[in-house]
Amino acid sequence: MADVMPIQAMGILQRFSIGQITPGIGGGIGMKLKISGQFWRHLLLERLHRILVLVIVLQLIQCFTDYWWEETYSIIYGALAVTAVTELLFTRLLRIRVAIQCVTVIGLIVWKTPMEWRGWPDSWRTWDDVSSFFSFHSGQLHPFFELTIGVIALVHVLAWVGSRRAGAIIVVVLSIAVMASVDSFFPLELWHNIAWIVTAGLAWLVILHLRQLQVRHPDSWEALAERPIDIAFPAIIIITILLLTGIFMPRAPVLLEDPYTIWTEAQGREVPVFAGEGGVQKTSSSGSKGSSLSGYSRDDRKIGGGFQFDYSPVMTITTSQKSYWRGETKSVYTGKGWGDIKSPQLIPNAYGNKADLELSAPRAEGVKTVEVIQTVTVSRKDRMSVLFGAGPVSSVSELKSNNNAGLSWNPEEWELRWSKPASVESYSVVSQVAVLDENALREVTAPPDGSIDLAKYLQLPDTLPERVHDLALEQTSGLTNDYDRAKKLEQFLKDSFPYTNTPDLTRRTDRANGDIVDAFLFEIQEGYCDYFSTSFVVMARSIGLPTRWVKGYSTGFDPSTLDRARFGGPGEVPDPSGAGTYTVRNADAHSWAEVYFEGYGWIPFEPTSGFSVPQPIPEGEVLQPDVDTPVDAAPSDVDAGEKNKDWLVPAGATGVVLIILSLVFIGYRSRRAQQLWNHIRNRGNTPNQRVVREMERLLSFLQRQGLRREAHETIRETFNRWGNKFSSLRGEFDGALTSFEQARYGHDNGSSQLLNDFNDAATKIRKAL
Repeated sequence: MADVMPIQAMGILQRFSIGQITPGIGGGIGMKLKISGQFWRHLLLERLHRILVLVIVLQLIQCFTDYWWEETYSIIYGALAVTAVTELLFTRLLRIRVAIQCVTVIGLIVWKTPMEWRGWPDSWRTWDDVSSFFSFHSGQLHPFFELTIGVIALVHVLAWVGSRRAGAIIVVVLSIAVMASVDSFFPLELWHNIAWIVTAGLAWLVILHLRQLQVRHPDSWEALAERPIDIAFPAIIIITILLLTGIFMPRAPVLLEDPYTIWTEAQGREVPVFAGEGGVQKTSSSGSKGSSLSGYSRDDRKIGGGFQFDYSPVMTITTSQKSYWRGETKSVYTGKGWGDIKSPQLIPNAYGNKADLELSAPRAEGVKTVEVIQTVTVSRKDRMSVLFGAGPVSSVSELKSNNNAGLSWNPEEWELRWSKPASVESYSVVSQVAVLDENALREVTAPPDGSIDLAKYLQLPDTLPERVHDLALEQTSGLTNDYDRAKKLEQFLKDSFPYTNTPDLTRRTDRANGDIVDAFLFEIQEGYCDYFSTSFVVMARSIGLPTRWVKGYSTGFDPSTLDRARFGGPGEVPDPSGAGTYTVRNADAHSWAEVYFEGYGWIPFEPTSGFSVPQPIPEGEVLQPDVDTPVDAAPSDVDAGEKNKDWLVPAGATGVVLIILSLVFIGYRSRRAQQLWNHIRNRGNTPNQRVVREMERLLSFLQRQGLRREAHETIRETFNRWGNKFSSLRGEFDGALTSFEQARYGHDNGSSQLLNDFNDAATKIRKAL
């Protein structure tokens, strides 16, 4: 007994020394290191790809930037953050993870949105009370709950689909295709989002490769797992280099057009030249090429073409009177576009001048005006050439700019113009806007010599086709005053031509002699504000009405109105003099017209279909808004959403492509589809021939998995070596080898049973490896 105890003690010490038994401090450290290693391996191989899927989904939802509210994104971001934490903490326990995520969604909605609590039901036993309680409170979760749960469900579905390499590749490729399609067809810059998807996809494939390595070559995996830096560092370096190279690579000329351009040209249609809304064409800093997005600039020498809406904010305007925000006036019509009057009269130092800014044609006594106070905060860092405000501005009370002394006033064209473009942070202006007294305007007659020279506002090019003048005369025949003539032309254009930001330019012929108005009225017959406003000016001038072309921004939209409507508040009553804070975007760039009436000055007219110019009116009168424009919607939103349907074709084509790809994927994963394909492919072959062919496919598969067949080995020797290496698959390797040898060296055609035996063994080998 005494001899046995030292031996046992020696064995315990030996086991302690090699870590098999780890008591005390040393054993505790060893156990922690082992557990820590397992944790990080599980985290890397089983959970990290879910976070990469979440990154991809985050990029995909950026396509809805212009359609989802800020609260929606806040709730979704918070829910995805909790989803990321739960997915990292729990490998399995799907029900617990989903429950936590759903509760988080409800909590975020209650936190981020105004909720009304009506108390508990009077009786839990009455179905009507209980149903009313749940329907009222659950209804307040709409639409945030559905959108957020849908995004979380998308994360889970894509993670499940991408659990294997083929599925991961399909998810990444489809995500890139969706983003590229949206980037091509809509005014969104999604390149950085595509770069993030590519980065997440590469990291995803690395993780799947390591997972396959652990399953198929456990010895190699254990050796690599001891040196995690050797695995991670090269992958991180390569992915980072690819990402940075793609982001910072200089732009190169287009070698392959996007599908939209190819499709448009194949239909024989001209790709839009992308002049911006309001007769503007945004250019890059180098002035090399026009943008395809709406916006404001000063180059109106050639108008027309088409554009895409850009909803990025330009400025916010807090005003006491809803208005259009005019910027510039153009008076010289060339047949293709607009030019400025040479050497205009300018009054320097418009800011800091104590006296009110004068008008070249002062208003007559008795003309009622409304004082409009506006405070403008500029959102963009671009330099501005003019200041915007309700017309006409009477004083500039505050100005934060890098060139305050360079601001001048043009009393004839009602422009606040910089001597050179200046950076502006904010400014405040006061305007004196005339009250629209229609009865008084109908009584106005032009005296022989007015207070200003009107010849420049009646100018028309000699090349203007006569049929434009004839059409204007036809529409205004029988009317006895200038105001009714102008209103008739305005209504004619509104009623006769539809609004679209992408007019069909293929309708235009050479008959118009290059004149854009003639082409619009008689050939294109659809367009946006530049077409409508320019046509109004030319038609009015052709019948003797002094008219000028004006551009700036339409009102924009009041977010508080949307909030009241969103959360069940009372709808806003149509009120053209409504005060508020309006957000003005690039999509709100706009053009309209002004007609001169002696004693009243310039009166705005809005000929564009779907728009209505806000104007103060005499007390007791009601100015009906344009029936095409909903009260709570900005005109740009209405025209983009209701009238412009050009997005349907590319969106439908994208949907068809996605459906085809989905069907291909389903067919690839479907056993019946594979059986049908195998039947077609192997038609006419005997069972023995098919076994030989399937053996060739199996050898190719095993070679791709890293199982090499030496040149000097027979198939029997190779399969025996692989069977010894994977003892759990010994029976499958022997069965496949036996079936192959019978088929290869047999003297008959074989049997279906022999083919089935080989396929069963090969399938088990494939699944295991």
